[in-house]
Amino acid sequence: MSCPFHQPLAPRPKKESEPEQEAVPVDVGEGLPVPHPPEKYFTGNLGEIDQTFAVSSFWRLADIYGSIFSLNLVKRKVIVISNYDLINEVCDDNKYEKFVTGVQESIRIFVKNGLFTAYQDEEEWGIAHRTLVPVFGPVHVRTMYPQMVDILSQMVLRWDRFGPDHEINTMDDFTRLAFDVIGLCAFNYRFNAFYADNLIPFAQQLGEVLIETGRRTNRLDIFNKIEYRSKNHMMDNIHAMWKTCDDIVAERKANPRPDVNDILNVMLTVKDPVTGKGFTDENIRYQMATFLTAGHDTSAGTMMFLFYNLLQHPEALQKCYAEVDEVLGDRPLELDDIKNLKYIEASIRETLRFQGPIPVINRHAKQTTLLGGKYKVTPQDAIVCNLKGLHNDPAVWGEDCREFKPERFLNGGWEALPANAWKPFGSGVRACIGRYLAEQEIIITMAMVLQRFVVEMANPEYKLKVKSTLTIKPDRFNIKVRRRPGKDHLFTFTGAPAPGPKAAKKVASDIDQSSLKPLAVYYGGNTGTCKSFGEDLETAAPNFGLGVPDKVQDLDEAVESLPKDRPVIIITSSFEGLPADNAKNFVAWLETRAKDPANSNMLAGVTYAVFGAGNKDWAATFYRIPKLVDELMEKLGATRLLTAGFVDVSQDIVGPFEDWKIKLFPGLRKACGVTAEVKEGEVTVEITHPEAPSKLAGEEVSEGLVLVNKVVVNKGTGPEKRQIDVLLPPGVEYRSGDYLAVQPFNPRTQVFRVLSRFNLHPDDLVTVSGTTKEHLKSQTGGPITVFELISARVELGNPASQRQVATLASFAKGLDAERLQALATDEEYAKEILLKRFSIIDLLEDFPSCSLSFAAYLDMLAPLSPRQYSISSSPYAHASVPGTSTTFSQLPKSSDNEPKNSLTASLTYDVYESPSLAHPDSRVFHGVASSYLASLLPGTRLRCFVRRTNIPFRLPADPKAPVIMVAAGTGLAPMRAFIQDRVAMATARPGGAEACLGPAVLYYGCRDCEEDYLYKDELAEWEKLGVVRVRAAFSKRGPDGGETGHVDDLIWKDREELRDLFSHSAARILVCGSAARLGRSTAEVCLKIYGEGHPEQSRTEAEEWLMKMKEERYVSDVFG
Repeated sequence: MSCPFHQPLAPRPKKESEPEQEAVPVDVGEGLPVPHPPEKYFTGNLGEIDQTFAVSSFWRLADIYGSIFSLNLVKRKVIVISNYDLINEVCDDNKYEKFVTGVQESIRIFVKNGLFTAYQDEEEWGIAHRTLVPVFGPVHVRTMYPQMVDILSQMVLRWDRFGPDHEINTMDDFTRLAFDVIGLCAFNYRFNAFYADNLIPFAQQLGEVLIETGRRTNRLDIFNKIEYRSKNHMMDNIHAMWKTCDDIVAERKANPRPDVNDILNVMLTVKDPVTGKGFTDENIRYQMATFLTAGHDTSAGTMMFLFYNLLQHPEALQKCYAEVDEVLGDRPLELDDIKNLKYIEASIRETLRFQGPIPVINRHAKQTTLLGGKYKVTPQDAIVCNLKGLHNDPAVWGEDCREFKPERFLNGGWEALPANAWKPFGSGVRACIGRYLAEQEIIITMAMVLQRFVVEMANPEYKLKVKSTLTIKPDRFNIKVRRRPGKDHLFTFTGAPAPGPKAAKKVASDIDQSSLKPLAVYYGGNTGTCKSFGEDLETAAPNFGLGVPDKVQDLDEAVESLPKDRPVIIITSSFEGLPADNAKNFVAWLETRAKDPANSNMLAGVTYAVFGAGNKDWAATFYRIPKLVDELMEKLGATRLLTAGFVDVSQDIVGPFEDWKIKLFPGLRKACGVTAEVKEGEVTVEITHPEAPSKLAGEEVSEGLVLVNKVVVNKGTGPEKRQIDVLLPPGVEYRSGDYLAVQPFNPRTQVFRVLSRFNLHPDDLVTVSGTTKEHLKSQTGGPITVFELISARVELGNPASQRQVATLASFAKGLDAERLQALATDEEYAKEILLKRFSIIDLLEDFPSCSLSFAAYLDMLAPLSPRQYSISSSPYAHASVPGTSTTFSQLPKSSDNEPKNSLTASLTYDVYESPSLAHPDSRVFHGVASSYLASLLPGTRLRCFVRRTNIPFRLPADPKAPVIMVAAGTGLAPMRAFIQDRVAMATARPGGAEACLGPAVLYYGCRDCEEDYLYKDELAEWEKLGVVRVRAAFSKRGPDGGETGHVDDLIWKDREELRDLFSHSAARILVCGSAARLGRSTAEVCLKIYGEGHPEQSRTEAEEWLMKMKEERYVSDVFG
């Protein structure tokens, strides 16, 4: 959204009949000054505003300055309020009223005095309001049900015909839906938007007008006069849309339809009961334009946010499915069903609270007054009510206000809300007149879609990006849908044929595909490990007479679609006890269905096997998701083919999977009745020596830019520690507690060891065939350089698996073969290979007689996975950089082609460089990602992306709630970000830290007070500021040779103070560091403190208490 406030209020034209009125001065005293950012000469606070998305600037500044702040936008003053108490006050229509200003005033060039943009005292507004409110009431909206179902059936048919692989652009299709619903219900006019490949002309014209009016709102008058071509194009669009409206009215006048009970007939025939006047033809045009402009944008945006939120919270989505199934069963939706869809209604309300399409409402005082009893405001001050602040005020919504929970509106929750706590439709007499129409349209949409389709993200890793025009909505949010089993009869409203099955995709094998018995392989994972296991099965399957015709699929694609005509293999992982992004819906589906005993045979006929990945450092949630899937599948009637297998990714990452695979294929062959001979598959590699070196590829534009890369702790008692500041791509946002995932390159020394071993030159070209492992192949299927393949595609340093060691022995000779065979035994492997982390290249160099081919070596390597680091900066710690900078001139823009601002994210990391455990005297181990990051110079680029935390690892929603932070080493990174959040608030808000922040204590552990005390000076300054109290523990050397110890020792010493802090219901403990050391010791000392305070309780009861606290109040983000 362009800045709505970068111009003075245009005074409403005074009519000739109006008498002159003298303003009555009101003396309310001086009042207190409203907090505000520092101003700059000439430009005031304009530099604080993101010109492409002004509201996001209000959100950012509210986080810093609190519930009220003002902005000097040169020509006028804006006051932004962001909590319930203040917004509740300005919703009093006796003292305040709507303020038509900024972008609303700019759009008057098109909609003039329509309901949305009319000035409060315009006669046309009164006529329209009194006449149309009854027509938009709930009783009359119910009569629009048939028209809504008519349009929805077109959308359902369109989605079905495109099939399950088609990506649905939600912005386009929900825009089509909203336009057609408004057109048919309000004017009995069909835009037929679902019968066109592109958006209808009216929608395209309107989109261009909204963008241009937003730009004109921002520009100074002189620049608007210069941009006469854009104004002429805008006016051409406006006249075209006016003509559409006028043509509809003219057709109705020429062919009256007294039998049609639509809004157009009301505007043509009904007189205002107060003035006795009706609508002029000109005002009818403006009202129609208003309905289509404001009505389509808000409905479409709400549906987009709703589907996004439900797909991000699959447990809520499954409750919606369950409610639709319970209320509708297998019959079509009826009007009376709407009132029974309570959970869907609650989900809509929660979406509008959590983040709806209307981000602000504008008000102003009718006369000078004191806002909040102390801040002086005048009628000329635009008061912007920040709805995100209102709808996330913990005083009203609780500490879980930042969580999506439709349940908060059920069981009396809706009725118990205080007045004006929920305002997504505006306030008072100027609230949205189309609320009931929009709510009914959205409920019908949800019911018809969920009854017929399984809905999933087109990209499971999509994270919300918000686009802003007149309203806000998700940007580039696409979904996929596929028919739910047994629902074919619900598509008969147009005689739609059932979509055919997915076309079988080729498997890289010389075996006759028609002879293969099919398998279904699904994976759930974020890092690529589980997918690579699935691809390994896909590659090997044809050798056993089996095939994977649909290739390896996301686990969410199996929702309601688990096949019964073939065995199902599920490979999935746990992430802090939660499912991966592409497995959330599947797990929620199983959990929801398993709660009902009637579903005990729901999966009868499904044969399955589960393989799980986990990390033993998270002992409480080790393998939780694969074990849960395995258990629930059986509970729902499926037949287990093979005992579940598991791999600890912190140990031998390949061996356990290979062992499980050896057991799996005989069981699969038996289940499928395969008797064909087992064949030996072989990956082949063709090496081509180019005639000339390849040209360097063009620089990747969608990457982060390194600004700073500096040493913060020299190597000494511990590894070198560095800080790297990365300018993120425009529009990419993060919050403190999030991660930055980095795609690294292997250390050059490792790469050249491999090249040397196989006698390869870096620019040799490689073509890989005979495998479905995507990471080994180029996008085009042609050759790639050996250097790219080895440096950027595969893991070189993983320990060799036990089976891989045995394979190497089969290629070796003499004593080498004997020694490798010995190393492949259980005892020797654990002691010599796994513990010392011998990689395959280590073994090849140590046993030179091993004649393993380069192709076989590649086939053994896992894909190179991104490494994630906790971001060590607050988004408020660095000024954002305009996206128009030449730094990012080649980066992609948003879908509205507007450049976005860029944020800076810092990472604080150890540089791992130490003697190799395998050969400490002759080889050096280099951490893959840390070595890569350390090598980057300012001005270079790196591939990275923000990954949201899957756990509530955030500061409490209430800044005054106590915070206890526990960290060691570079685990300080997210704590630094949290403290910077608090610094921003303390320095911006009146009264500083003492007035606006609750107590915060940081327990930080390191080795040496002089050598590796991270950010020592920063922490000291922040402690003086009052935003945090630092308690540091030093394991080797304390200050002035003082006491040494560990963090848990300090926590035990301070237990009385901490017990008092944690007694606050919103207090939170945040832990970051080593899972094996800090994670366990912190948990143990908390149990000890609890046990001391509750001597009557057992150890088991104390552990149960801690597990309950870990749901929200004790949150750890630990690493191996």
